[in-house]
Amino acid sequence: MSSSIQLDVGGTLFKTSKSTLTRFDGFFKTMLETNVPIEQDQSGHIFIDRDPTYFQVILNFMRDGDVRLPNSEQDVDAISREANYFLLDGLMELCNQKLKNSAPRNLPMSRMKFLETYDQVLRVIANPQKPVIIIYYVVSHDGLIEKPQAVQNHQFFDITQFLDKYENTFDVYFKQLDYKRNEEYYQKAWQLGCYYKNNVISECTFSCGIGMLEKIIAEFIEMIE
Repeated sequence: MSSSIQLDVGGTLFKTSKSTLTRFDGFFKTMLETNVPIEQDQSGHIFIDRDPTYFQVILNFMRDGDVRLPNSEQDVDAISREANYFLLDGLMELCNQKLKNSAPRNLPMSRMKFLETYDQVLRVIANPQKPVIIIYYVVSHDGLIEKPQAVQNHQFFDITQFLDKYENTFDVYFKQLDYKRNEEYYQKAWQLGCYYKNNVISECTFSCGIGMLEKIIAEFIEMIE
C-alpha cells in the first residue's frame, strides 16, 4: 500500500499518496525519487510555494491521467501555467486542446489577423512563414462591413468555418479594400488573394461563387504540396 503524503501548497493542505505523485515524470517524481532537497513547513509537510486554487485539478490529473477542465478560458490558462510549473506535459496538452476547441465558438475575432496597410500586405507576401491567403473585405462610408454573398446559390461566406478549414495550412489575413470615390464602393466586392514564395498565385472576387473559391484554394494546396 502506497504511503500517504501531506502537501502544504501555499498554506492549504492536500493529502495524497506517493504513487499518485510519482505516476508521471515531472516535478514530484524528481522530488521524491532523487536526492534533491525537500522544503518542509513547521509541521513536517512538504511545502510547495504555489497558489492552491487549482492544485486539486493537478492532483486529479495525476490520479487518473485525465481531468475535466472548466469552461472559463482564464481558468484553463491558469491551470496550464500550473501544469507547466509541475512539468505535466499531458495536462498542458489537455489545456491547449481545450483552449483551441473553445476559440471558434467563443473568441472568433482572436483568430483573425488584420493588415492595416498595403505595405504590410507586401511584407507578408515577400517574407511568408507559410503560403498566404488574404481576404480583402468591403466597408461602406458609413463604417458598415458588407457581408460577402456569392452570386451562386446565394451562399454566404462563414469566416469561422473558413479559418477552421484553412488556418493550419495557410497564414490567413484580412485587409480592408481601399476606394477613393463613393461610386467605387458600389463596384467593390470581397476578394481573395493566394500568394506563395513572393508570387501571386490567384486573385478572384467572391462573386464568382463559394464553390469556385473552394476550387481555387484546392488547386493552390495541390501546387504547394
